[in-house]
Amino acid sequence: MNAALRADPAAMRVNLTVPSTAVRLGPFAFDGLKALLGVDLADVLSSLMIGPKFARPVLGGVVDVYPLAIPDGEGLTIPIKLFGEIGFYNLHSALVLVVPIAAMDLVTPQLAAEIASGDAAGPRVRAGSNGGHVAEYAVRLKPGMRKAVPLGSFGELGVEAGA
Repeated sequence: MNAALRADPAAMRVNLTVPSTAVRLGPFAFDGLKALLGVDLADVLSSLMIGPKFARPVLGGVVDVYPLAIPDGEGLTIPIKLFGEIGFYNLHSALVLVVPIAAMDLVTPQLAAEIASGDAAGPRVRAGSNGGHVAEYAVRLKPGMRKAVPLGSFGELGVEAGA
């Protein structure tokens, strides 16, 4: 937990919701997300976390919720094997979502109303850090706003704006 970020009133506060992919069978455990990314997501997000990760049921599954505070100009992207990268950053109080090109058909409809009203822009296609291409969406979050891409029986991948 990052106490300095928790005290920073200018940092953007969001909850990142990610499908819980951990499976435990007695003494054995397997985390599909960790296997896909090659790292534990909590370790990657630790510098932005302002509270402990917790689990929450959603329609279709369970998600892990990561409470984050993102200072202006900060964020992160994570390379995803075979798909490009996924991530986010705070650009002058707009949350910029970075998704693989393959995810544009899922993300664009979720943000259609915000794009139409001018509260979001995108997708903007650009070269990603690992050589592939990614799509970026810039979203002006409103307190309590929640956007998620349903992932069937896995749950969802989403962002919830803090108050």
